[in-house]
Amino acid sequence: MNIYKVMPDLSNERQMRLWYQGIRKQWSAADLDWNAPRRIVSDKLRDQLGRVLTPVLTGEQSALYSVSGLIPILGHQSQVEAQFYLTTWAVDEARHTELFARYFKRIDREPLAIRRFPAGYLFQSRIASKDPAEWLAGVLVSESMAQVVSHELKECDLDPVLSDICSGILEDEARHLGFNHIYIEDQFKALYADDVIAAEEKADSLRKRVEYVMEGVPPIINALSEEMKDIGIDIEKIQYTLDQVAKDRLEKAIRGGRNQALGKDKPIEEPEVEAARL
Repeated sequence: MNIYKVMPDLSNERQMRLWYQGIRKQWSAADLDWNAPRRIVSDKLRDQLGRVLTPVLTGEQSALYSVSGLIPILGHQSQVEAQFYLTTWAVDEARHTELFARYFKRIDREPLAIRRFPAGYLFQSRIASKDPAEWLAGVLVSESMAQVVSHELKECDLDPVLSDICSGILEDEARHLGFNHIYIEDQFKALYADDVIAAEEKADSLRKRVEYVMEGVPPIINALSEEMKDIGIDIEKIQYTLDQVAKDRLEKAIRGGRNQALGKDKPIEEPEVEAARL
């Protein structure tokens, strides 16, 4: 029998604010105009877009499975505010999965099979973890990549429906990255207050985790580089994001937790705004 805390604490105000945002800012595939005229008529472009969107769809599906699995784990740990927020994160990933599944039908293409695109599927396997902090460190890479790819596709403006999908996803990803910052920062605030050596060891472990996940990205870019260039996606921007931004976000969260534990800093009031900047 699973035993949960009878009266949740709910005192983590920053996590609760993101929970409220996650509730209020929901949207669905039904809100989009799927009858908008199709701009993509070239078979070649539809083939290319189908290949490029394959890791996007697999990423959304993988995130849905991962988030759903972590919700009861946070409950067992009495981290109820985080558990609340992850329920909205799971809804977000389910929505994204539906959107891209429907979009593949719009362009009349199928995502690449595992045997034809192993890099995309192997990358997602690197992220999975039953430890929330470890998972979030790995997700920093995939969420940062999803954010920059969505921005690039929106800028390309290939199709009004795809642009609308990307606009909505950018808002969702900003909330996810905001929660990522808050959760890791809170964890390190507690760790540094309790045991500095253990906190430093955990920090090194998460840094290695990010590096490990990032090693799975170049094979994806290499496999899709021609298609991405033809579509108009800035590969250099994606590589910069992965090389720099994900690591910077992790360091910022660790540093914020450490400084708060030492009484040097106040927590960022609206980290989701910071997370939205590329």
